[in-house]
Amino acid sequence: MVRFSWSSQSVRQALGLPAVEGSPRTYTGVCTDTRVVRPGELFVALTGEHFDGADFVGDAAKAGARGAVVERCTAEFPVELELFLVDDALRALGDLAALRRRALGPTVIGITGTSGKTTTRVITAAALGPEAYGSPGNYNNLVGLPLSILRAPEAAAIWVLEIASNQPGEVERLGRVAEPEYGVVTSVSEGHLEGLGDLRGVLDEKLSLLSTMRADGHSFVADQPAELASRAREIRPQTRTVGLERGADVHPDSWSLTRDGVSWRWQGVEFGLAGHGLHLIRDAMFALAIADRLGLDLVEVSARVRGASLPPMRGEIRQLDGLTLLVDCYNANPASFRAAIETLTALAEGRRRAALVGTMLELGGRAGELHEQVAAWLVDAGIEIIAAVGEFAAPLSRLRASYPGRVILEEDVIAAYGALAAELRGDEVVLVKASRGMRFERTLSFFGRDFGGQGDLEIDGSGASEA
Repeated sequence: MVRFSWSSQSVRQALGLPAVEGSPRTYTGVCTDTRVVRPGELFVALTGEHFDGADFVGDAAKAGARGAVVERCTAEFPVELELFLVDDALRALGDLAALRRRALGPTVIGITGTSGKTTTRVITAAALGPEAYGSPGNYNNLVGLPLSILRAPEAAAIWVLEIASNQPGEVERLGRVAEPEYGVVTSVSEGHLEGLGDLRGVLDEKLSLLSTMRADGHSFVADQPAELASRAREIRPQTRTVGLERGADVHPDSWSLTRDGVSWRWQGVEFGLAGHGLHLIRDAMFALAIADRLGLDLVEVSARVRGASLPPMRGEIRQLDGLTLLVDCYNANPASFRAAIETLTALAEGRRRAALVGTMLELGGRAGELHEQVAAWLVDAGIEIIAAVGEFAAPLSRLRASYPGRVILEEDVIAAYGALAAELRGDEVVLVKASRGMRFERTLSFFGRDFGGQGDLEIDGSGASEA
């Protein structure tokens, strides 16, 4: 196993700083948060809109930090600290992570996409076995991804890293840090349009991961939209497509959906997940394609996939006595809404359906058009009761006159829940879906109180990007 340790020299090497004379120091790790600094660590003083990390250098020293990466020096800094002066502390954090990645030399799998990143990362890390390390929570942005690399166990031979973006250039920047041997683009659809502009902008951003891969690497992308595969092959000609249909290079031989989850067959082996929605099978097929490429035993991979703990609020089923909740309120864009509506219908099997829906955030100038589109899908699906807030209110108000089902429009999600609960008999299947920023998980305790069964859902509070 390769061993790696931080020293004054290696820090300067990573940051492109000239060597200096004097007794070099060693560091036990790298940290950005004074609340969790451990003795002997190097503190990176990040700055943001509402804070300046340099103001916390003293606190870091009191907590035991031996050095600090800073954008400015002041006479108030503790004299015992070794200081590394840089122009951009955030970029310095990425540079430190990149050095550690190269020094340890694991096999890196980089996963990006509009949706499906987290689920694919979780399933992939599980499928590849105990030697695989998956980035924690949703540590997928300009701070989180470097931290996930800096905290990766030295014993892990494979790193599965999630890469997100809501501004042009972020995926490429993170890809340069991670230098993946395997690149995955799970999906491309309308999402984070405020930063990325339009679908072409999303496509360009996600595909930029492939240009950061190592020369002998392997890339896998979703089979839809077709332009994704054609553009990917312009960058990496050997790119393979992954999907549910036989036109994809990697696809299941057969599949089924039940109330217990999803199951499918591939290369003579049966696979399954205790989650719901065909999109889970697609996400898992990326993991299987990589496992197969690595030469792993697919029977063993199947057992590990079945034991994967899927992240909360992404197609999660909660049974409350006779009422079934489909909790899908971590991320929301038109593509994920379509998948959720299809899953709702598949789960219902003749039972009444209801949907509690809220705004899809960060859609920029197309927000009105895309909410209109999804509202039409909800109505066309014949969902018996639709309760909506936010940007769904206007399109559903226009559609309500000709819709035979019940439409409930309220100002906020709590009021919408109350009106919806009054309409439920307690034997329906209910979809709860909106962007994470709408905080629809607040209604889960009310469902549990009013319809029995489970209490509050534990929420991942990492605050990382959805994109």
